[in-house]
Amino acid sequence: MTPSVTKQVRQAVIEQLYEHVAFSVPCLLLVTISWALLFYSFVPAQQTLLWLSANLGVLALRWLHVTWRRHRPFERSLSWLEHELFIGVTITSIIWGSGVLLYIDALPASYRASMVVLATLILTGGSMMLIGSRRCFFGFIIPLGIALLVELGLGSEQERVLACMLAGYLFVFLTSLVRRLRRDHLSSLYHRFANADLAAELKVVSEHLQHTSRLDGLTGIANRAYLDYSLDLAWRRCRRARAPLSLILLDVDYFKQYNDLYGHQAGDECLQQVAAVLSEAQRREDDLAARYGGEEFALLLPATNHQGAFQVAELVRQRIKQCDISHARSKVSAVVTCSIGVATIVPDSSLALSSLIQKADAALYQAKHNGRDRVEVALQGHAA
Repeated sequence: MTPSVTKQVRQAVIEQLYEHVAFSVPCLLLVTISWALLFYSFVPAQQTLLWLSANLGVLALRWLHVTWRRHRPFERSLSWLEHELFIGVTITSIIWGSGVLLYIDALPASYRASMVVLATLILTGGSMMLIGSRRCFFGFIIPLGIALLVELGLGSEQERVLACMLAGYLFVFLTSLVRRLRRDHLSSLYHRFANADLAAELKVVSEHLQHTSRLDGLTGIANRAYLDYSLDLAWRRCRRARAPLSLILLDVDYFKQYNDLYGHQAGDECLQQVAAVLSEAQRREDDLAARYGGEEFALLLPATNHQGAFQVAELVRQRIKQCDISHARSKVSAVVTCSIGVATIVPDSSLALSSLIQKADAALYQAKHNGRDRVEVALQGHAA
């Protein structure tokens, strides 16, 4: 099990222990007052008030401590928080054990039986509340349990038999039950947090794979598959909004000659610089720069008319030229240039998405035919 899961489990256990203590303290308060009132006539008033005051004082301090800690969770280490609970639980058990020693000898047989039953119920209920911590469990069960067993062991023969049975119940049956419940509880928490961690890791991996599947491995901008997906999505959105959709296709001029002269590594670096220029041209969230294939690139501009698309294309052409990438075998310039075709359509039911691509491709061909290092615009469909 990973350290993070182990820490989450321990943290959850401590949180539950504090919640259980917050629940049990008012219950113990009620039992304390009932105990004192029930057996008041059998014990001197001074002793009763002393025991009651000690009990009420400890319960009040425990309540304040739990309330304070729940508003400041995990300011200290988990071991320290458990240690604080252990101290409170043990002191409470010691006070209840002193109550058994104080009261049981003074009570008649019928009341003694009632006290034994009540003390056993307190031990059982407290044990169930403390299954998350072995230390707190034994800190609670030993002082009160030992006091009860000592008093019964010093009593009549029947009480000695009862003491043996009670010892078996407390230190064999109840201890084994709590150990089994603790193991099942921790196992459940481990599975819960391990599954949560696994789900979070799978989500991160899935998002990473989804993100990388959209990108071109060389240039880092969108690949052809994601461009096709985005084109279809933008087409449908613009058709519903009756908005223009522009597509820019770009081809690096004489790129084969560039590769032949400078080598493929230099060619890759050239494509990366072109992709960076296109990426900077994305001004809005819906704009998309993508590698169309080889030395061809695309820039998708939803809700952009032909004038806006032309301005973007011209800016891209100038920026690529300003990169000042030497190209000795270019027939149009001493540096790397590009030819750009722009097409804009307002989609409707009478037009197909392929018409936008065809027109942008035709405009790109016209830019090459007209001497390269230029932008050509083609219009089709409704005025854009």
